[in-house]
Amino acid sequence: MNQKKKISAIFLTLVALFVFLAPSKLPARAAGTVSITSAQIEGSNVIVKASASSVPSSDDGLYHLFALKMYEASPSGTPVASAAAGTSATFSFALNKGTASSHLYDKFAVATLNSGSYTIVSNFHYITNPEALATNTSSRKNESNKKGIWGNNLGGLNAGQTAYNFNIHQFSISESSSGNWNYNGKTWSITGNFSGYDELMKKYNNQGLAVTMVVLNGYKDAEFVYPTARDGGGSCPYYMLNTADQRGLEKLEALMSYISNRYNGSTGHGQIDNWVIGNEVNAYLSWNYLPYTDVATYSRIYADSLRICYNAIMSENKNANVCMCIDQMWDRNRTSDPTFYDGRDVLDNVNAYIKSEGNINWGLAQHPYNTPLYWTPFWTPMTPYYGSLISHDAGTDMLTMENIEVLTDYLCQSAYLNNKGQVRPVYLTECGYSSAVYGDQNSQAAGIIYAYNRVIRNQYIKGIFIKNLEESGEEIAQNLYFGILDSSGNQKVAYAYFRDMNTGGSDNAVAFAQSIIGADKWANDMSAYSR
Repeated sequence: MNQKKKISAIFLTLVALFVFLAPSKLPARAAGTVSITSAQIEGSNVIVKASASSVPSSDDGLYHLFALKMYEASPSGTPVASAAAGTSATFSFALNKGTASSHLYDKFAVATLNSGSYTIVSNFHYITNPEALATNTSSRKNESNKKGIWGNNLGGLNAGQTAYNFNIHQFSISESSSGNWNYNGKTWSITGNFSGYDELMKKYNNQGLAVTMVVLNGYKDAEFVYPTARDGGGSCPYYMLNTADQRGLEKLEALMSYISNRYNGSTGHGQIDNWVIGNEVNAYLSWNYLPYTDVATYSRIYADSLRICYNAIMSENKNANVCMCIDQMWDRNRTSDPTFYDGRDVLDNVNAYIKSEGNINWGLAQHPYNTPLYWTPFWTPMTPYYGSLISHDAGTDMLTMENIEVLTDYLCQSAYLNNKGQVRPVYLTECGYSSAVYGDQNSQAAGIIYAYNRVIRNQYIKGIFIKNLEESGEEIAQNLYFGILDSSGNQKVAYAYFRDMNTGGSDNAVAFAQSIIGADKWANDMSAYSR
């Protein structure tokens, strides 16, 4: 992943920082006396259930169920099903899989007929089990090995996981009668360097690696960009996905279903187990651009894009994980700095919105870099101020590997559980330690060993991905010497320790890290904060 971390914000004008612009076509959340409690795919049908504490009045004594697009707020056309108005109701209708009238991505609402017009009297609710459509049964790769690293040539490192970026702007999608993907009644031509992805995914899989793919939306095809975000004009690296109109939805649904199908492990192109939708989305100005608005509105728009991608991916690969992504800025409450939202606030709002419209089993990707991120010897804070930003409670300013249990404890709350009552999976998809300027090779190695050992002692964290195998020139320009190989390909101290810290060399790695970090801090952190 590009490591400019917040710095890229300078490419946007100061005016854009303070534009309080309400996104276009953002429908209000429906509310009423009827509650839709579930919407499930059963065979070729959708079954929607609703309840009511009191029965609303109507012209005909019926509830009418409407299927709306994500961007719609009021009923139009004809209802998909009707039922007698009462304290409970069940609606059944055809899913219409693969046709132009597919309901996979629709939101449902109960309406009553009053004075000849339909009025919504319920919440909105989406289908919550899109995996029921998936035919792929490939098992997930290497679930037991949490050690991951970014890089192309990872053989011999005893890693179990890796990550890669899927840049939407590097691909083209358009309707074409001679296209390569038939989806929901249309034929799409989806082109780009898929052969390169195929080769790399199969290479990773052959090395026993589970792959996490990060979906990024650069500015190329404006139809993929949320309408109000188009004022960025390509100045920001990545943009909020478009869920605000029919064309944007259709293209997003088609593309995400295509790549999930291609890499579901049964088509011969390789297997991707985890998908991350956007990068550090709370840092909206740097990595997921939308003109500044209140955090609730921003989170709501992102939650819609997460749900669309979730339904597309899970309907093609029922064993996948689909994750949102936040950075280490957790609960800073810096109202004077509109360049980012707190990760905690975005997480709270996304979770609340999704639960209110049908809980789905999204996961979480997080980046627990040190604070500041270039300061490798974290066991000695760079200054007292930076040390004060890290605490072991939910009010901590920053999330690093020192207090990563705060995040998993937070997700253990009942309000955060998925629709199976389980704690959501956590993937630490970026974690890096610099070997120069504000650290050295020994402290880099100790940091990596520490981070890995914190992860294997936390049952809720499913993987940690060290940045990187090799140094990046772009990162070096920021004094970030993250690679365990230097720019000439020479092994740093961290290389052998990384390779061996989950094999026969684990004891040696721990002893080395303790000698650098301190045995007391090691013992305390590994015991007091294990989960």
